[in-house]
Amino acid sequence: MKKAFLIFCTFYITSFFYCNAQVDTQVDTLKLPHLTTAKIIEKTKKRVQSDTLHFKQHDPKTASWLAIIPGAGQIYNKKYWKLPIVYGGLGATGFLIYYYADLTAIYRKEYVARMNGDTEKLNPKFADKPDYNILEVRNLYRRNMEICIAACTVIYLLSILDACVDAHLYYYDISDNLSLGIKPKINYNPINGGTAPGMGLIVKF
Repeated sequence: MKKAFLIFCTFYITSFFYCNAQVDTQVDTLKLPHLTTAKIIEKTKKRVQSDTLHFKQHDPKTASWLAIIPGAGQIYNKKYWKLPIVYGGLGATGFLIYYYADLTAIYRKEYVARMNGDTEKLNPKFADKPDYNILEVRNLYRRNMEICIAACTVIYLLSILDACVDAHLYYYDISDNLSLGIKPKINYNPINGGTAPGMGLIVKF
């Protein structure tokens, strides 16, 4: 009888600890998804905060002010491929302005010296050219210089406008999932049972 009682107690105690161990394992297993979910939520919040901060950092006004310096707005918008266009246009027009301004000054100096009768300042290269020819060439070079100044100004203003527009459209979705199409369509009239051709506008998101 004592042996049977000891065997029963031993079996009962072993079963008790084994069940408790199983319950603890199940509880720990159930807690893992909650911990994982909490980590995912925390990471999501950090990502949203990071995206929000990044969105606030890219300011169109800042891009517009930086664009006052040629190319700075394009660098701020990370459109580096536009830098050769901006600097190339400004550099070419700037060189032409200097070139035509120098020629204009030479012919103007020659024309003024002839009008004042100052023979010491006359250029021997223009000795065979009449006065009206000197004046026409000077006006031509001055006109070309003014055109180049206008072109340089336009390129400069366009670079500012481009930087401002790019900054406003920095987060605009231009993926292939966005599409707009027009397709032919047959319209059915349920009243008289007739059909009529038409056009359908299809928007894909």
